[in-house]
Amino acid sequence: MVLLALGAFLIVTGAPKTCSDREIAPISAAVAAELDERWDQFSIDIATAATSIDITESEATSRARQYIEDRDVPLDDLSVYFCGDGKGQLAGKVEALGIDAGFVVTGHLDLTGARPVVQLDSLHAGNLPGFISDAVFDFLLDDDARTLELDENLLGSEISDGLIIISGGP
Repeated sequence: MVLLALGAFLIVTGAPKTCSDREIAPISAAVAAELDERWDQFSIDIATAATSIDITESEATSRARQYIEDRDVPLDDLSVYFCGDGKGQLAGKVEALGIDAGFVVTGHLDLTGARPVVQLDSLHAGNLPGFISDAVFDFLLDDDARTLELDENLLGSEISDGLIIISGGP
C-alpha cells in the first residue's frame, strides 16, 4: 500500500522534462486545417513523384489537439516537440480519478518495415523514475499498441529542433 501511495504521489507531483522548453505558437484550429490541406496535397503528390513536406511543432501540436478534441480524449495542454536527436515527443496532462498527471511520450518514424509506422518508444509520467515508467509502459502496451501505421509511401524523415521534414514518393 505504501508503494502504491508513493507511486501516486510521484505521478502527480510534477511533469517529466521534454527535449525542449521552447514555447510552441501559434496553436489553433486554423493551423491544424492548413496542415491537413498540405498533408492531403502531399499524399496526392507522392503518388506520382518524390516530394517532401515540412511540419513545424506549431502545426503538429495544433493537429494533435484537434485530433484529441474530435475524439473527446481526456488530455490537456498537449504539445508536440521535434527533438534534435531524431525523435519526437508528445507532452501533456491526463486526468484520471480527479488527478492531473503530466506525461511525455517519445517516439520515432520507423520506415524499416513493409509500411511506415510511428513507433512509441517510452512513456514518462510525473516524477516517476524512468525505469518504473518504462515498466508500466511495457505492461500496458504490447508491441502492436505502440505503433501507428501510416497509409502513405514514405521514404525518409529528418528531424531537427522544432521541425520534421518527411519525404515520400511512388
